[in-house]
Amino acid sequence: MVDNQKNKNIKIISQVGQYIYDHSDQTISLEDLAQYTGFSKYHFNRIFFAATGYQLGEFIQRHKLEKALHIIKQGNPNIIDVALSVGYESPSSFSRAFKKNFSVTPSDVVQGNLPLNARAGSLIPKKRLTGNKIEPVWKTLPEKTVYGLYGKGFTEQSFSTIATTLYGRLAAIAEPLNYAEMQPIGVSIDNPWAGEQTQSRFFAGFVEGLSHCQEKLDVFKWQAGLWACFTHIGPHDCMWQTISQIYAQWVLPNSIKLKDQQIVQCYLNNPLKTKPEVLKTALYFAVEDLAIENMAVKE
Repeated sequence: MVDNQKNKNIKIISQVGQYIYDHSDQTISLEDLAQYTGFSKYHFNRIFFAATGYQLGEFIQRHKLEKALHIIKQGNPNIIDVALSVGYESPSSFSRAFKKNFSVTPSDVVQGNLPLNARAGSLIPKKRLTGNKIEPVWKTLPEKTVYGLYGKGFTEQSFSTIATTLYGRLAAIAEPLNYAEMQPIGVSIDNPWAGEQTQSRFFAGFVEGLSHCQEKLDVFKWQAGLWACFTHIGPHDCMWQTISQIYAQWVLPNSIKLKDQQIVQCYLNNPLKTKPEVLKTALYFAVEDLAIENMAVKE
C-alpha cells in the first residue's frame, strides 16, 4: 500500500509538472490543473498538498524556475527571453525569484556557476505523516436547506475568529440557540488554500430551528447524495490537519472520486461548554456513488 501510494503521489507530481512545463509562459490556474488531472476543482489544492507536501503556488513557481535553469544551462544567455519563456514579464522579478530558489542568479549560471543547493533539481514528494487506517461512515442524505450567515476572511488556521463572530450574530437574531436540537454546521465555501484568503467565504448555520426568521438569513443548500462522514476530535482550529490526513490516507490511496462540493462540518458539542481537546466535529465529503461500490456498505 505504501509503495502504491508513493507511486500515485509521484504520478500527480509528474502530471502537474508536465502541464506546467508545457504552459510555462502562461498564467496557470487552479481550474486548468484540476481539469487536466481529473480532480474536483474545490478539492484539488488540498489533494495536491496531501500528495506532495507542496502548496500549489510554490510548486508552480519552482517548476517554472527549474525550466528556466534548464534553458540557461542549454546555452541561452538572454535572461529577458528566458524570463518571458517561463511567464515572468519583469527580468528583475525573475532574477529575484531565481536567486531565492537556487542561491545563484541567472547571470551566475550563464557564467558557469551552477547551483549546488538541495532545492535545485526535480521535485519529489515531501515525506508525509502516516497514521492509523481511516475509514468513513457512509450516509445517503436528502437535500437540506440550511439557514445561517456568510462571512469573509476565513482561513483554516483561524476558524474560531470568524465562526465566533457569525454564531454571535445568529444568536442575536434567533435567541435562544439550542446546539443539541438545532445542529450547527460550518462550510468553507471557497477553498482558503487557493486565491486571496481575505475573500474566502465561510457559512455558519443551523440545520434546524431558524426557518421562522429566514428573511433575515442567508441560505446554504446541503446537496442530496452519498456522503462519507469522518470524525475530528480536538480544537476546531486544528480541523484542517484531519482534513489533510483524510485526503492523504483515504482519498488518494483508494482513488476516491469526490464531487465538486464543499466539505460540511457538523459540530457535535457546544464549544462554549466543552474543552477544546474533546470537541467533536463530523466532516462530510460528497462522493460519487460509483467510487465506493466495492469499499463499504452504505448506512
